[in-house]
Amino acid sequence: MVALRAAVGLLDAPDRMLRTWAGQAVACWHPLPDARRGDAEVGELLDPSRHLFSDYVLRRRTWAAGLDS
Repeated sequence: MVALRAAVGLLDAPDRMLRTWAGQAVACWHPLPDARRGDAEVGELLDPSRHLFSDYVLRRRTWAAGLDS
């Protein structure tokens, strides 16, 4: 969660390399097996990152995080 939070926060960074790194970090994010399922914060973080995912991948990420909506 901390890495996802940090990466999403850098998606609008003024530095192009930071934005690129942040986008890659968000795109590669997967919830850890012991993470709390259904955490609404994950949905709030993934929402502004939608442009990084196909619809299929976004559905898989939210499903894996326990956000079946």
